[in-house]
Amino acid sequence: MSTVIRTERVSKAFAGKLAVDGVTMRVAPGSIHGLIGANGAGKSTLLRMMVGLMEPTSGWVEVLGQRVRKDADALRQRLHLVGEDVALPGSFRVMDLIQYGRFAYRTWDEGRCRALLKALQLPERAFIRSLSRGMKMQLRLLMALSARPQVLLLDEPTNGLDAVVKRQFLQLIVQEVAHTGMSVVFATHHLDELERIADAVTMMYSGRVVMTGELPQLQQFMKRVQAVLPDGLPFELRQHPNVVQVEESGQFCALVVDGGCETAANMVQALRTAGATYTEVVNVGVEELLRLTLSKEGYTRDGILLS
Repeated sequence: MSTVIRTERVSKAFAGKLAVDGVTMRVAPGSIHGLIGANGAGKSTLLRMMVGLMEPTSGWVEVLGQRVRKDADALRQRLHLVGEDVALPGSFRVMDLIQYGRFAYRTWDEGRCRALLKALQLPERAFIRSLSRGMKMQLRLLMALSARPQVLLLDEPTNGLDAVVKRQFLQLIVQEVAHTGMSVVFATHHLDELERIADAVTMMYSGRVVMTGELPQLQQFMKRVQAVLPDGLPFELRQHPNVVQVEESGQFCALVVDGGCETAANMVQALRTAGATYTEVVNVGVEELLRLTLSKEGYTRDGILLS
């Protein structure tokens, strides 16, 4: 199977307003696929269509070779969604929810469940309503991983986790993918986490996909060209159509250019012609790639993108 998730021109409207607008994306087997974008980009809605909790207004979603329907109960044996708004029964104890999982999932792995209970230090006899926000998220992950899913959908899963638990959470995901071949779609605003673990990324804005592909491939779209210019940056280079951003400090300048490696190489040559005594081309990080791409789309509110 070349893809575990396919969406084809998927749209979802609420009260006539599109929350997801013609999204086409692919998720490769055994990969961690990041889903990123500004607030309200449509990420959560897209995940819920993937798991069959919502039906597309148009287009279609296919998971594990099967078209997703709203009544996709059989598919949910192999596909799990972990998110903060996935309800947990507060009147249950942790051990009651685990007992439910034993009956509900044919692939339930009791040994995995016991190991996760110990690793996550979840109190079996505690009522779920008494758990902290972070512990509830860990419990959702325990339930999902104990059922041994083939596909795991994560919606802002590290919200409410402290730094130590967050690191453990991410390690569990990476280990599960490595050991079982599970495929993951990880929707998050915490881009530093994603940059360390993602194989591919889909970037959304206003319900649309503005960029999608493997992470190294996406980082080829924009490059940072750094230079030392004793005589300053010429006006014509500052206004070059491929220059997305200019940063200057004394004789040092950094230009972010789109158009890939060839454009970056041409910019290096132009800077040297302008008297640059030093030039260097480096990759743009995921966070900066997101910010600059969304800026090109018209979203420029600094400080809003990351939580």
